[in-house]
Amino acid sequence: MALGAGVTVSHYGANSTTATDRRNPMLKRLTNTLAAGLAAAGLAAGAASADVELTYSSWLPWTHPVNVHIFIPWMEAIEKDSGGRIKFRRLPKPVASPPAHLDAVRTGQVDVAFSVHGYSRKQFAPYIFAEFPLLGDDAEATSVALQRTHEKFFANLDLYGGVHLIGVNLHGPGQVHHRTKVMTSPADFEGQKFRTGGPIPQAIVEAWGGVAILQPATKSYEILSTGIADGITFPFESLPSFGITDLVPFSTVMPGGWYSSSHYLVMNRRTYDRLSPEDRAIIDKYSGEAYARLAGRGWNEINAIGLETAKKAGNTIAEATPELKAALEELNAKFVADYVEQVKELGLDGNEIIEYFKAQVASLGGS
Repeated sequence: MALGAGVTVSHYGANSTTATDRRNPMLKRLTNTLAAGLAAAGLAAGAASADVELTYSSWLPWTHPVNVHIFIPWMEAIEKDSGGRIKFRRLPKPVASPPAHLDAVRTGQVDVAFSVHGYSRKQFAPYIFAEFPLLGDDAEATSVALQRTHEKFFANLDLYGGVHLIGVNLHGPGQVHHRTKVMTSPADFEGQKFRTGGPIPQAIVEAWGGVAILQPATKSYEILSTGIADGITFPFESLPSFGITDLVPFSTVMPGGWYSSSHYLVMNRRTYDRLSPEDRAIIDKYSGEAYARLAGRGWNEINAIGLETAKKAGNTIAEATPELKAALEELNAKFVADYVEQVKELGLDGNEIIEYFKAQVASLGGS
């Protein structure tokens, strides 16, 4: 194998003895030294230029706005910043159900994926406050506030169990959408069946006499089109993205949101640890608050698109009545009290967590 001008290594290896080597021991030593040095340089160059392929599994179609506005741009930014050295392979089909994507990343079935804290309620109990009503209408502000809250209170709790956390975010204000009516009082929920995605919207619906149907977002069209559910709790983005704009033409809008939903993006820990320091630095550059800003900004964009789509479709969009607002505030006080008691077991001050989060939202210009 030729390594350089005038220096060769036989196919037996660098230590093979030739007639020239026997005649000139100094030449032999020089040849071996040069060969070893050049081989090491070649290996180092190869390692520096080697491509890193990271698999990404999405339980939403790649054409879904969440992917188009958030996760694909996130991947493309990393690919560009690495000069193409880091590449993402978007798997054509999800490797697991939506709730099982955390385990899929942990076990190495896939390198990167996102999921929802509410899908693993016990594991992510400290994040339940991020589903509370009235958190704010600006997803970028609430997402960055959540990331800062995570870093201050949760980062050392090992809640993610062996995976590397890229970042967390909120999907903006969730609203109530129904097949036949705008909700004007808690009594309007009586006997109505709603698909709910997390513990807080579930608690709201059930507190007012409704029935919560616990199904992943991907089942939304099916349960609405077949009449299994009368309504759904969703951000406006989800109406067009799941094809249900015409199935729930009545939206009751709560300023600040009836609820929100917190999400997380994770990477397999072994995959992250095996990256070179340079590649880890690039991943880190697009993690934490940088990721939260990207995701929150993306949710603001797609929620605005969803709202405009509903308006153009002629849907009825009404702000919640004072009666509903007062009733929701009363429920929210119970949610806060329950949360404070629950996180005491982890040595956390729930009131401090919530107040810190709200202060961060305010400092970021959120409402």
